[in-house]
Amino acid sequence: MLMRLLKSFKTRFSTAIELIVALWRGPYWWLVPLLCILLPTAVVFIFLQAVPVVAPFVYSVF
Repeated sequence: MLMRLLKSFKTRFSTAIELIVALWRGPYWWLVPLLCILLPTAVVFIFLQAVPVVAPFVYSVF
């Protein structure tokens, strides 16, 4: 059960995992502050789209 869950997690988030590994190993340390700002912002926008009252305003931002 746990192995199946981990495998599912790996297939779903493989791009994000590759990005984190590249940031960790490569010379892309300057992207870390950018991701620390953009990722929480994206998560907030995703959750705000679920609220019917706020959704039209979130769509107008994009």
